[in-house]
Amino acid sequence: PVMKVDEPTLSMELHVNKSPLAGQEGKLITTRQIRDRLHKEIRTNVAMKVEDTDSPDVYKVSGRGELHIGILLENMRREGFEMAVSRPTVIIREENGVKQEPYEHVTVDVEQEYQGTIIEKLGQRGAEMTSMETADDGMTRIEFMCPTRGLIGYTSEFLTDTRGTGTLNHVFHAYGDFVGALPGRKNGVLIANGSGET
Repeated sequence: PVMKVDEPTLSMELHVNKSPLAGQEGKLITTRQIRDRLHKEIRTNVAMKVEDTDSPDVYKVSGRGELHIGILLENMRREGFEMAVSRPTVIIREENGVKQEPYEHVTVDVEQEYQGTIIEKLGQRGAEMTSMETADDGMTRIEFMCPTRGLIGYTSEFLTDTRGTGTLNHVFHAYGDFVGALPGRKNGVLIANGSGET
């Protein structure tokens, strides 16, 4: 029987770079070059989807998660492509009139002293703890069911909270009920709107 390829759960938009620093990082910068590279990718990467948008300079790329799309972007960067990338968004679907979003099974291994912080932080991101075990060596394994949205951008915060000693693994589980609004970015961002010395 034919294998069923899992549907993408995350999407990002790739734009032609129009920033003040355009053309300084890569040599392949035109819409046509980016489009050809994306269509070459989906010939072999069957879990990825590429769609045209209303704008001729923007392509919507959908994949199985941050890592799936991240690998494509890094490969393109190394090949000399230059583009702007939007923030990732999860693919919401409707089933019987009910909004659903992707959930991931999250496994966290941390030292006991950090477990409270991790449980609190993931709880704020919509995660539900399913199990917790402490080993003799003082390490605690905690498992969660968490909306994919809640994990976007969490890795660096996790490493800070565990002083670099924790490990976090997550894998797609299934679509589940939409949990509503989740907290966004706490800090601001830096935006370059002109070239010059910094």
